Amino acid sequence: MRKIKSSKKIGVFITAMSMLLLTACGDAKESGGSSKDGELMKAKLVTNWFAQPEHGGNYAALKQDFYKEEGLDMTIEPGGPQISSTQIVASGKAQFGYTQAEDVLIARDKGIPLVAIGAIFQKSPQVLIGHEGALKDFKDLDGKTVYTAPGSGYWEYIKKANDLEVKDMAYTGSLATFIDDPNAVTQGYVTSEPYVLEQDGVKTDYLFIHDSGFETYANVIFTTEDVIKDNPELVQSFMKATTKGWEYYRDHSDEINPFLKEKNPDLSMELMDYGAKAEEELIFGGDAKEHGFGYMSDERWTMLQDELLDLGIIKKKEDVSKIFTNKYLGE
Repeated sequence: MRKIKSSKKIGVFITAMSMLLLTACGDAKESGGSSKDGELMKAKLVTNWFAQPEHGGNYAALKQDFYKEEGLDMTIEPGGPQISSTQIVASGKAQFGYTQAEDVLIARDKGIPLVAIGAIFQKSPQVLIGHEGALKDFKDLDGKTVYTAPGSGYWEYIKKANDLEVKDMAYTGSLATFIDDPNAVTQGYVTSEPYVLEQDGVKTDYLFIHDSGFETYANVIFTTEDVIKDNPELVQSFMKATTKGWEYYRDHSDEINPFLKEKNPDLSMELMDYGAKAEEELIFGGDAKEHGFGYMSDERWTMLQDELLDLGIIKKKEDVSKIFTNKYLGE
């Protein structure tokens, strides 16, 4: 769910695909350290947008004091259009961040040693949205005017895989041009845009990016190699509390959503309720159903890396065991 603009109301959307020239890593010890004499360890998480249901578990862990119970003095810093979680974490100004799996690979390809430590979404909530009846299969995108964030890896993959000829347009956050053009397709999140458009009286069909074969993990929680090396207890405590928070939000989103609204007054309670319901299976289904919240597989990371290599988005291949770890998941 991100900030979006329709002809009548504002919802929440933006794509988090970053093609960044990142700064070199700073000292990760700046903003955290080991607990001494029962003192709480300071830690910071930078998300990829303003507070919303896609961050609900972390805010639940904050509100319910799960972080404090694990010995953490936790701060959650919301992202935004001018905020790069990867840059902030890489520079040592925060220990943890949210981004997309492909961004971790892109950063590492540029020499920035990020490490994924959990995936919020097993199936990405990102979708391509068309007017009702116009979009049943990815082949139906041929000939359309398509609004996506420039440089999006998933879109390059879909165009190549389906041999599409389209009119590419830069996504700006506005839905007005989509609404006015029956031949248009726009990017979006299933947790937001379909609801916002329905409220505007616009009926739609949508296709999950995941179903195209580009099976990225969305809202990946990441840190740096230095944080893992220097303070593994911090990482373990953070992920334990985060897991507990997401399980709590799954069962008590109606209790946590008012707290989210305090952090982001632009959200409506109706949209948050819609988003929380829409995201549950995407978070707790798939491999998470068998292996637990946050699980990531060698196979999917390898496949994603190979796809980015084939598209020329990254240049180097490396052992995926260096890119992600499930070590800190669960209890």
